[in-house]
Amino acid sequence: MPNDAFLEREFIRLGKVTARPAPPPRDPALVAERERSIADLPFWSWETARAEYLAEVKRTLREATWRDYSAKLGAPELAVLAGKPVRRVSLEDLAGVVYDVHRSGRETHAVNLASALRPMWRWMWQPHIRTRSGIGIEGVGADMAKLAAPPKSAARKVRSNGKIAGRYVATAGEIGTVLGVARSGILDPTVSLALELLVLTAQRRRPVVDARVEDFVPWMEEPGWGVWSMGPAHRKTADKRDDQSRHALPLPPALWQRIAPQLRACTEAGREHLFPQIRAWKLGDAVSGHMNEAALNHRLLDIGVKASPHDLRRGFSTHAQKTLRLPRDSVKLVMDHNEGIAADDVLEGHYTVGDRLDLKAPVMERWLAWCDEQAAAAAAGFPPLPELAAEISARRRAREKEGKAKSAAKAAAKKAADEDAATAEDDKALAA
Repeated sequence: MPNDAFLEREFIRLGKVTARPAPPPRDPALVAERERSIADLPFWSWETARAEYLAEVKRTLREATWRDYSAKLGAPELAVLAGKPVRRVSLEDLAGVVYDVHRSGRETHAVNLASALRPMWRWMWQPHIRTRSGIGIEGVGADMAKLAAPPKSAARKVRSNGKIAGRYVATAGEIGTVLGVARSGILDPTVSLALELLVLTAQRRRPVVDARVEDFVPWMEEPGWGVWSMGPAHRKTADKRDDQSRHALPLPPALWQRIAPQLRACTEAGREHLFPQIRAWKLGDAVSGHMNEAALNHRLLDIGVKASPHDLRRGFSTHAQKTLRLPRDSVKLVMDHNEGIAADDVLEGHYTVGDRLDLKAPVMERWLAWCDEQAAAAAAGFPPLPELAAEISARRRAREKEGKAKSAAKAAAKKAADEDAATAEDDKALAA
């Protein structure tokens, strides 16, 4: 039976109709792109990969690490990956993003961004993940092991407040001011005690805000003293080494007396942390967990000192050695969670059990006595407390206003990047 094609050929042969022009040859590039798109359909896009990886980080690592990675992997600079299959992301793609961040002057941000992307790709290469991510399937996918930021500039970056990043040491006056304000009753009592513990124990801000009630006990051999015993979760490399040892610090009587009431209050309220969360992260969230570690940085800014929590640690190391003439090894016993002992020390790792409290106590005693002197000197120069409180409140309002302006600018930039990415996707779809 004649069909449409037969009739068309006959009409053309008889001259009744004009033959249709032959279709133009298909663009090989568009054909290849279409084939790639079809091949990538079962696998993760950038958005899906990021969500899956962050869920794994939240399951296996600290909440603070999850928040940190969420911020880094949500950076506006990564908007160029929107909608792109991760198996098609090249080392050059990510290196270009990191380079642009570095070139903009945010060199530390570039280093941190690369350090967040590398483990994400390493995770997606795992055999049980690659069947979903698509990385490594049919030889498609990049190895990001060599992703790194360009070398840091030789010139030290000077911040707006005059500090050289990574070099600033808290002065004796700043140490005294922080303690003096913390003891004045102006600030929230929980924040005040956290600042005292930060200064007087020279620990990083994370173990301070995450301090557990159960980690504080009386030192039975030394009446009036207490002990703060920190678990391995607070040490940067403890997880990698499967290190289960603890870092214990003796707390002199004056400090222990200020901590004890907070311990009792938290125990009676059934709270796990010594410094519980004061307010929700955002409207509607539950108030639980511990104080946000950024709160310590913010309060230091409100007080009006240049020193950050890490600068205060440098202050302890510097003043304890140069002013108090304490031996370097004794200072390391307090500051260093490995207590100055190499991570691969066989004797320490397998045979030694001891907190060295007797060696640390003289260091803590000398340091607290010196800090008390600085606090008294600073407090003598304070204006009347209502005026001091007004100054701190004014700084806080100014800081929060500036922060909101920066957040609004970032949100606007992200919106613009998202719109540009959506337009590019639409153009790409039309071209296909």
